[in-house]
Amino acid sequence: MGNDTQSLMLLGRLYDSVPQFMRPFEFREARSVDELKAASHLVYEEFLKRNYTRANATQLKLSLCHALPTTTTLIALYRNQTVVGTVTIVEDSPLGLPMDEVYKAELDALRRQGHRLAEATMLALDSHLFGRKVFTMFNPKKLLLTLRLFRTMFDYLRSATATQTLVACFNPKHQVLFDFLQLRPLGGLKTYSGANGHPTVARALNIAETERAAAAHPAYRFFYGRPSGARTFAKRVVLSPEALRSLFVLQTPILASASATELAFIKQCYPGYDFGRILGGAAPVAAAPPPIGSAPA
Repeated sequence: MGNDTQSLMLLGRLYDSVPQFMRPFEFREARSVDELKAASHLVYEEFLKRNYTRANATQLKLSLCHALPTTTTLIALYRNQTVVGTVTIVEDSPLGLPMDEVYKAELDALRRQGHRLAEATMLALDSHLFGRKVFTMFNPKKLLLTLRLFRTMFDYLRSATATQTLVACFNPKHQVLFDFLQLRPLGGLKTYSGANGHPTVARALNIAETERAAAAHPAYRFFYGRPSGARTFAKRVVLSPEALRSLFVLQTPILASASATELAFIKQCYPGYDFGRILGGAAPVAAAPPPIGSAPA
């Protein structure tokens, strides 16, 4: 995070300047299908504003990786009812990672070195909180909310997964955030269909190395306190057969469009689930989800 003193001063100023703003927020895993849908809806709305995704009838931003039991969505919850921030952690699997689409060679190089990977994706904050559409380090509320969400992410990765290296790809305009987090360059500028054809760059962070550096770099301790333990995240949502059918068959055609290999792996992840019934013919629901709470002014 660069110079220790500067980083500490920045974090200190953030805490001092917006303590009342932060008080109503809770940072944790999505614990229900409704919270998962609220997070997906928030990503859809914020990505649509920036032309990172195309409009769809369900107003949800989901991928096949969301159907995996090892994928976890983390949320910032306002007054215990409204999802105003989210990031999704996709652990590596035979399905790969979303950013394999454009950075497969770079990710495969890490895999050959024995790294266990997870991707941070679907990062979104409710822009109504800040009055600005573009992320900026000079918006203290937005920065602190993002960093607290990321602290929960690092806690989850260390407490509940065997992940060694975190990877991410993002629009270069957001590079200042990932510079602050000290993610190392992984891949150069490319075009990514997952961001609706916008440019993207890739970064990586070795979690164990960064955790060890916390002793010498006090600012890292903002992200690397003592892990809270897997029990902290034990309530994360587990998709039932009904939820899989609702989200990935009725509301989106994701399972129907999966390849035979992909579908076989999904089935393997849910032993005992009746996929004949889950995949049973039904037209997708072409209705938007109901409004989900209201963001603070």
